[in-house]
Amino acid sequence: MKKYCQLALISFVILFLELLLIRLIGTEIRIFAYFSNLILLATFVGSGIGMLSKFNFSPKVSVFLLSVIVLIVNTRLFNNITDFLSPLNENKIWFQQDTASLGNIIAGLFMTAFLFFLVLFSFIPLGRYLGNFFEDSKRIIFVYSINIVASIVGMWAFYGLSFFAISPFVGVVIAQLILFFLSDTAQHKIFMVVVIFITAAVGLGIPNNSENWIKTVWSPYQKLSLHKYPDSDSAHPNYFLNVNGATYMGLYNFSDEQRIQIEKKVKELPMPSTYNVNFADQYRLPYLMKQNIKDVLIVGAGGGNDVAAAVRMGASSVDAVEIDPQIINFGKKYYPENPYSSLKVNIVIDDGRSFFRRTSKKYDMIVMGLADSHTLSSSLTNIRLDHYLYTKESFEDVKKILKPDGLLFLSFEVLQNTKIGNKIEKNLNEVFGHKPVIFELHDTQFFGLGGVIFMANEKRDVEEKYLNKNQDLKKFIEERRMYYGNDSTTLSDNWPYLYLDGPRIPQIHLWVSIFLIAAFFAFRKIVSWQGSFRWDFFVLGAGFLLYEFQNVSKTSLLFGNTWVTSLFTITAILLFILLANIIQSKFQFPLWIAYPGLAVSFALQFLMPIEVFNSLAFNLRAIFGSLFLNLPLFFSGIIFITLLRDAEEKSSALASNLIGSAAGGLFEVFSFLWGIQSLLILALIFYLISIPLVWRRQ
Repeated sequence: MKKYCQLALISFVILFLELLLIRLIGTEIRIFAYFSNLILLATFVGSGIGMLSKFNFSPKVSVFLLSVIVLIVNTRLFNNITDFLSPLNENKIWFQQDTASLGNIIAGLFMTAFLFFLVLFSFIPLGRYLGNFFEDSKRIIFVYSINIVASIVGMWAFYGLSFFAISPFVGVVIAQLILFFLSDTAQHKIFMVVVIFITAAVGLGIPNNSENWIKTVWSPYQKLSLHKYPDSDSAHPNYFLNVNGATYMGLYNFSDEQRIQIEKKVKELPMPSTYNVNFADQYRLPYLMKQNIKDVLIVGAGGGNDVAAAVRMGASSVDAVEIDPQIINFGKKYYPENPYSSLKVNIVIDDGRSFFRRTSKKYDMIVMGLADSHTLSSSLTNIRLDHYLYTKESFEDVKKILKPDGLLFLSFEVLQNTKIGNKIEKNLNEVFGHKPVIFELHDTQFFGLGGVIFMANEKRDVEEKYLNKNQDLKKFIEERRMYYGNDSTTLSDNWPYLYLDGPRIPQIHLWVSIFLIAAFFAFRKIVSWQGSFRWDFFVLGAGFLLYEFQNVSKTSLLFGNTWVTSLFTITAILLFILLANIIQSKFQFPLWIAYPGLAVSFALQFLMPIEVFNSLAFNLRAIFGSLFLNLPLFFSGIIFITLLRDAEEKSSALASNLIGSAAGGLFEVFSFLWGIQSLLILALIFYLISIPLVWRRQ
């Protein structure tokens, strides 16, 4: 019994730590928020090497290296990595410094490699510990099932920390304490106690010395730090949110009383003739365009700027959609006008795309605020939280919920030398049948950070209906008009990469892939491995992770791109694998049935579009959508557990599978080139390659 408890604990720690380090490192070193797969791959490769290595590593090694990682991220020693490597990253990273030089790029790559190997080596003892259970066990299906169940618990524990806004540093200490109890050596335990104490002191004891800092909260998506400007500073908001080290959102007091003070200040300043304080407030502007607005939808409600404007301007009903519950909590507590307490406001904690599809309400005005994300919603994909909001399919959903005379008012930060504006303009043009009215608000001081505004409606009469009736407003907008053109790739649910200029693999992904491949072959020569490497398990791992990547992306289109969706999606995947274990232990499902079942379930993925499930009620969509999307993983689970049960060197087989999963993670970059659906084809290719490899062994 003790043996199985130890197996459950180490399985719990591995998945718990995997998700924890992706969140922690991606938050504190921002470039990893845009490339979280690097940390994921380090955990896979580290666990796999641990299982293959002939040496037994003490858990104290993991405890010590975790403490070093905490020291690096919390003291911001490696924070320059983002600036150093940003020239290699064609995906837009906001607020990075321009430090483009060969020396800085090389330094950034070395720091990235150092951090990668820290994570990798911290998982080698965990993999060795887990591999011993598989190698020594005679009840392999039972042992693997315990591993799956404990992994599910570890994942739910991680998301439990996120739900209750608990710092990941607390999670690291919890993981270290579990490893402490797994150690049998008294001398090791003394060392581990000292290291755990240091980890707690560094991770939880270093105060935030930022100017005017109030509090920090870890939401399910990101690290939120609230700051306050002095009351005498009228050029800045009362409060502002810092997200993962970048200024993200102000909580502005634009009440009527404050507006009078701002107008007085503007009159005292030498402002350009094109400046008109009556139209400079981007949050108030939609209601100066269109009169007598009753029903308003705000997507990306944030701290409350857009919501306060809608209430102030007389909207009868305001649906405020925001994906991050902690940002809403900040707005409720700190926003000066307290708009979220209004009876007119209905708060919806959801992904905007999900809300578009499930609402039956029609709106006079849909305001899409700046929804740029600084992190990913999932540890398994390179899809940002906001990607699916700006696809052609998303705008088609928006058009359906606009009233016949409704207006879409979309704001986004479009910088020079990017094709973000081209993509948004092209999609709006194709969906609404006319070019949107586009203008920029970068020169409107005292009213927020500004941005670029896109306006469109179904009747194609934005200019005639709204601008020609107000010549002052028309003059204000005409002097800021922008034209981007349609010379860009169409954003779609298959290719939703808003920040990439076109279909290609970004340089940073190529460099990292080359580095990981070289590191793998170097390890093969340097490290003394036990057992033989199993290429059949390798390709099964690659196929599995590629399928899981595109599965998470597709599921987000059914249920929303939220942390809850990611939690239930990965849980469903693991439960299907557990079901395969149970069936195989009872009925001995043969491979000659499992492989055709895998082929048929893959064929269904190609033939049946995911959109067919959107017409179903939520409960039916959850049941049938999950069954449909996860069916291939059930058959691949049957194949995997059958081969693992028959393998002579089970630890080596499992290690080969983990390293193959890391290889599959590298292949995800082809979605930048060919789209997310291409991952399904690549996954199928890997599964097909496994057939002759398995046949030869059989």
